[in-house]
Amino acid sequence: MSTKPLEVQLTEPVSRLLEKISRDARHSTFDFRMQLLEATASRLGGFSLREYHRAFSIEPSTDYNSLDAAAKTIVKAISSLPIHPAFALSILARKPLSATETKTSGAYNTDFRLAQHLAEMGKGALHDGAKVLDPASGTGILLVAVSLATCGADRKKAALWLANGIFAADMSEDALRGARLALSSLTDDINAIQSMWSHWRIHDSLLVPESVWEELSPGGFDLLIGNPPWEKIKLTRHEYLQSSGDTRHYGSDYNEFDDKAYQCEKSTLNCYAKELQDRFSLVGAGEPDLYMAFTQLFTQLIRPGGKMAILVPAGLIRSQGTQLLRKYLLENGQDISIAIIENRARFFAIDTRFKFISLCYTRTVNDTKPTLSPIKLYHASGTADGVAITGSATIGRSTLMKVSANLAIPEVKSNAEWKIFVEMVNHGIDLSDENSLWYPEIVREVDMTRERPKFQNKQSSAALPVIEGRMVQQHRFGAKRYISGTGRSAVWTGNHLGHSEISPQFWIDNKHLTPKVAVRSKQMRAGFCDIVGQTNERAMMASIIPAGVVCGNKVPTVMFPNDTSEQRLQLWVGIVNSFPFDWMMRRVVTTTVNYFILLSLPLPRLEPESLPGRRVIHAVNCLREMDVANSNFDGWKMAEFRAEIELAVMTAFCLKYDDLQIIMNDFPLLDRGQPSIPGEATSTVTRDFLLLSAAQRFNRPTGKLLSRVNAARLAGAIPYVPSEMFASKYISKDVLNDD
Repeated sequence: MSTKPLEVQLTEPVSRLLEKISRDARHSTFDFRMQLLEATASRLGGFSLREYHRAFSIEPSTDYNSLDAAAKTIVKAISSLPIHPAFALSILARKPLSATETKTSGAYNTDFRLAQHLAEMGKGALHDGAKVLDPASGTGILLVAVSLATCGADRKKAALWLANGIFAADMSEDALRGARLALSSLTDDINAIQSMWSHWRIHDSLLVPESVWEELSPGGFDLLIGNPPWEKIKLTRHEYLQSSGDTRHYGSDYNEFDDKAYQCEKSTLNCYAKELQDRFSLVGAGEPDLYMAFTQLFTQLIRPGGKMAILVPAGLIRSQGTQLLRKYLLENGQDISIAIIENRARFFAIDTRFKFISLCYTRTVNDTKPTLSPIKLYHASGTADGVAITGSATIGRSTLMKVSANLAIPEVKSNAEWKIFVEMVNHGIDLSDENSLWYPEIVREVDMTRERPKFQNKQSSAALPVIEGRMVQQHRFGAKRYISGTGRSAVWTGNHLGHSEISPQFWIDNKHLTPKVAVRSKQMRAGFCDIVGQTNERAMMASIIPAGVVCGNKVPTVMFPNDTSEQRLQLWVGIVNSFPFDWMMRRVVTTTVNYFILLSLPLPRLEPESLPGRRVIHAVNCLREMDVANSNFDGWKMAEFRAEIELAVMTAFCLKYDDLQIIMNDFPLLDRGQPSIPGEATSTVTRDFLLLSAAQRFNRPTGKLLSRVNAARLAGAIPYVPSEMFASKYISKDVLNDD
């Protein structure tokens, strides 16, 4: 599958045509490419290219007959694309950026499907006489989408709209030139295009005085639309060298490094960050992100009753650093709609698992105790030509404030899921109370990068094994063993269930540990793999960490300073490995489990001395004992212990059988590789076994589930076995001995 964004793939034939025409004309420059696109816009719009160039002081690189002939060919190519020609012009007018330049600027181009989606979200503000601003417009694809939504194919209406309604700003004159030609293709009125251009600005929108905006649109704009830059304002040595043309990789030595120049550029960037923090109070005290500053700017430029429709990272609705901004939006937005979107449809040239949101926000008309409507939360995915809504929930703001102290918005996909989330919080224990027995102390014991020079490859009497994230799975410590290699080329293999053992890649001498970690390494604690994924087979993976080892930074360890008993650790491991807790964590996590997330999630009201708590602890200990080397492993007995834990957690959270059915829908990757029931394509043995156990507990019908579980057992399936374990024939000692 191509890693290129869809719109780049779609327009690539036209881009190659432009390159060929430029080569043949011996004008392989970006300026000539823009002239070809302007000629194309003139044909599409019906205006004179000569007059257009005269109006904007553009000197043609060749004669107009040649430009027009080329434009005729380009129009034909563009017209064959499955997107509107104005979108194609905006895409083709973008100046190529390297991956480093894209990351440094945070400029991730807006896909035409997202542009249409934002225009749809903001259309309530697109009345006659409305003024629309994109303060970081790039080549104007969002303004094109708004104009098409407002005017359609009506050229006369488009002329009036462009002349009076479209406002833009960007730091790049080339980008604004591209935006102008794309929008020009919608009309034949050059005077309208000139009028539009008269209220466009080339500047850094975050630094200009408020008076600049007030002069353009007194009282504010009706619609702010944008995909502002997504990038923290900081500079690393790696990024500095890459921006200078160095092709180094992370971990490489810094040969011939000009530290003085680097420090100078870093200082300039720090000053810029400080200025933004002074101007935009909601970006917080940490490393400011450009999208946060732009979001606050948008709220300031909307007139009362006006809207903003923007694309920003999903961190806005859940990250610790965006809490102030989130609070402001929730307190001052009359109406708020949020769509959570994954990059699986290749909107951007980044990881397909990356999540971002579209936010539609209506500013309150009356700032004194306005009535705020519930938040409309959507889940959406990309299609070939647009964005489709796949789920929705209505979240009351007063309820959100009660169940989410930091105002993080959980990614629930339906009202039923929102009800489950609220139920779990209402029947859970708040971990933020430092006097609570459940208050956790979470420590990253050794840093795998910073402490790497202190690691050794062989065991010695004073050295402790270094535990890495891959070695920890649910209820399993020593789930994988090191074979050979280093870094990304390191080879690991899974230890079969019932055969876990410590076989690390590194050891570290006890003398290199901090005093606190040295003491901690001699104690039992809990640990978890902090690299997660909402769509992984399982997200949370925790186990008991025995004394005599030290954990790398990808395995934070947990202890409870107000209760040093081993039983509380064991109970915690049982709870967090359960499906209900995993489901809840998936609502708020992206790729990393951190302290902020764990403190925000309640635990069920289970205590070690209670009967349900003792049962969970017993099950956790049995699971540990079953997984040590040379134990008598029994897969179905293991499943019974796991189900016992699930039901205890589920009951403590006051969840019902129907709630469990909804929760289990969130784990579609379970049981891959397991033998399925005859006549079915995939196995569902874990879901069926757990639902059967719950049905027996809650007096629900069991006949169909019992038949399915028995059939799965006859086929050789076993509940709760990780897919990678089953694929490796985990239960065969012969296979184990052959490894």
